[in-house]
Amino acid sequence: VMQAAILQLSVTDDPVANLAVTLDMLRDAVAKGAQFVLTPEVTNCVSTSRKHQQNVLALEQDDATLAALQAEAKAAGIWLLIGSLGLQTGDADGRFANRSFVIGPDGNIVARYDKIHMFDVTISETETWRESEGYRPGDRAVVAQTDFAKIGMSICYDVRFAHLYRALAKAG
Repeated sequence: VMQAAILQLSVTDDPVANLAVTLDMLRDAVAKGAQFVLTPEVTNCVSTSRKHQQNVLALEQDDATLAALQAEAKAAGIWLLIGSLGLQTGDADGRFANRSFVIGPDGNIVARYDKIHMFDVTISETETWRESEGYRPGDRAVVAQTDFAKIGMSICYDVRFAHLYRALAKAG
């Protein structure tokens, strides 16, 4: 029987601090027998300041959180689903990617998925959220093949859109 662990973090706007907490929790989960560990959306940084994000987020190939979590998955020999990381994209409009990763026991990226459905909502006359102003949406459903199952990838608000899950189900 496989054991899975879901890490419950209170992510801040400090990627270095968030990584330290994530690694501690991941190591504890592995010590308790977890073979598949999952982290939350934007494991590396939650911030409403786009300027701050420009200063602390990196391109995928330069992201310290991703590199450290890949190394940790390899060292522990586990499967790791990073709920997502905020990443710079190099896009002309400056928007970020909200990207999820499945990491294999060898530390390699098995699959990546960019959140498709942006949280653009008006809650009330005084509260509005426009995720699409800071993040660009992905454009495809992704199914990751692991040793134990196929995993349909999605991030948070995606859960409200049945057509995505229909596409994932059709893909296996």
